[in-house]
Amino acid sequence: MEALLREYLPHAPNLGLYVAPEIPKPKLSAALGDYASKVQAEEVLALYDATRLGSGKDGALFLVDRFVFQNNNLQTPQTVRYDDIVRVEAKRLLLGGRKVEVDINRGRATVTEALDFSGQPGAAEFVERFLREAMLASAARAEAAPPPAATPQTEAGSDIEVVQRALDRLKAQGALAEPDHLRLLNLLRQL
Repeated sequence: MEALLREYLPHAPNLGLYVAPEIPKPKLSAALGDYASKVQAEEVLALYDATRLGSGKDGALFLVDRFVFQNNNLQTPQTVRYDDIVRVEAKRLLLGGRKVEVDINRGRATVTEALDFSGQPGAAEFVERFLREAMLASAARAEAAPPPAATPQTEAGSDIEVVQRALDRLKAQGALAEPDHLRLLNLLRQL
């Protein structure tokens, strides 16, 4: 993902875009302190500063596997894994601003989040392109991944390894006596 980021996100301070190692320390510290406290400075590959005065307290931090963003102090910071992105689209706002909408797979639901580029509309196209390429790269990796190894199952379809781990937990908690544990394991192997 780092190669994609370096290819699609330029170091363009006039657009509020900064790519490591040229991210100004005061901006990075402000972002980490304001909306990305769980991120380590060395993880950050790029920073988008959405503030009009250049403080770095609003915007986005791009990491290898995810990005963290906050449009303003009234908004809760959001963390989005690139693997969870299912759609990316830049849109115009009133008065010449722009936003990048990102649809995110959250289990059985898809939610839409938006990064605000009102202060730096020119940066939106670069972030949109990078996020789209990250989404496509994640999808390609998922398709190329080998299928999960089949685990042994009973004739009825129970996963033997999962049941065995559950029995081991019950024994460790003292809820299952050793003789019963052995009897159930033997029975499980016969199914």
